[in-house]
Amino acid sequence: MFVEKEKPERQYVRTLTTGWRFTLPSQIRKARGWDDGTVLRADVAGDSVILSEAGDRQGGMGSAEEIPGMLCYLGSGGKMVIPANVREMTSWNLGERLAIKDEPEGVVLTACCQRNRCRSCGRLHGVAEVIDNLFLCSECWRRYVQRSIVQGAQSNEA
Repeated sequence: MFVEKEKPERQYVRTLTTGWRFTLPSQIRKARGWDDGTVLRADVAGDSVILSEAGDRQGGMGSAEEIPGMLCYLGSGGKMVIPANVREMTSWNLGERLAIKDEPEGVVLTACCQRNRCRSCGRLHGVAEVIDNLFLCSECWRRYVQRSIVQGAQSNEA
């Protein structure tokens, strides 16, 4: 007996490169009919960004609901730049890996793969590996260095 299996949804992974660019997969662009120069709206929803064609929502293009900083353009070869205010709201960094899925509400971008958190406070933004496998944000690293200097000065006085 033949059993029809549901096709799993396809997820693409792209890297956020210099200039805050990534390439939207051609399969998604073709399926949605998006060509070079298409104006897209980027809506932040939690840790994700939903891309949809500008004007697809109620109110249409140019309405009070359209926020200029949330608009982006599809460039040649599917290149896109993440708008500055979207980057701030998501705390994405250059080199971030993005999972891209074509959903009914739009194209959903989500940071994927391992994101290093500050071991001290749990932040995701401004985190660096300061010692092998020890990730700290700049603020926690600064506090650690200051405390080490103070403790070193106190031990030298004794």
